Amino acid sequence: MRIFFGVLSALAFWFASRRFARSEEVGYDIGALFLLLIGIQLLITAALFHEQHLNRTPKPPASTGKDGGEESGPPDNR
Repeated sequence: MRIFFGVLSALAFWFASRRFARSEEVGYDIGALFLLLIGIQLLITAALFHEQHLNRTPKPPASTGKDGGEESGPPDNR
């Protein structure tokens, strides 16, 4: 879902930039401003979905070694 919102956001930004480029003489275009607003909202929604997805994915348990959690290196052969 976050990829879908990201793609829609990119399309809205692209359409807004095209409309701004066409209306350069006038100074602003209400439709382009609307598309820019929609693009920003979709980008924020995609970021929120990504954060929610990261929070819901199960994290692997922290592995503890035999030495009480210290990293075990190569054996010392003295």
